[in-house]
Amino acid sequence: MSTQAAETTDSIVSIVESINSSGNIKVSQPQIISDKVQRNIAIQQENSDTDDQQTTSATATRTGYRIQVFDDNNPRTARSQAQERKAQLQQKFPQYRTYISFNSPYWRVKLGDFRSRGEADNALEELKVVFPSQAPFFRIVRDKINIYD
Repeated sequence: MSTQAAETTDSIVSIVESINSSGNIKVSQPQIISDKVQRNIAIQQENSDTDDQQTTSATATRTGYRIQVFDDNNPRTARSQAQERKAQLQQKFPQYRTYISFNSPYWRVKLGDFRSRGEADNALEELKVVFPSQAPFFRIVRDKINIYD
């Protein structure tokens, strides 16, 4: 577990302990909530671990473009398919960063940090050549991008 995840877990526990130790207040948290918090922390950790492979940290963010290459809301398969797609992209296009996001109920995979629409168009053409069967599902989207210097 990462330091951030451990700190989040510790802060939740310390808040509850702090409330319980002062006066006559007793806070009861159902186990299902604790389980959900732990599961969300694990998902965030897993996503950050895969992003750690791209070790350079962003110096700034701004609005730009990315290519969305995967978008699915199937609760049984979407997550694993998104991870597979990301791995394929990283293998074929190591020069571009790839990102997995989950905004319930959708898992999405996006490629690149393009400052202009033209850069994104050029990369989209490269993608269509390598993955012609998936080309109809690719689209350029405006997004918050990371700037690396």
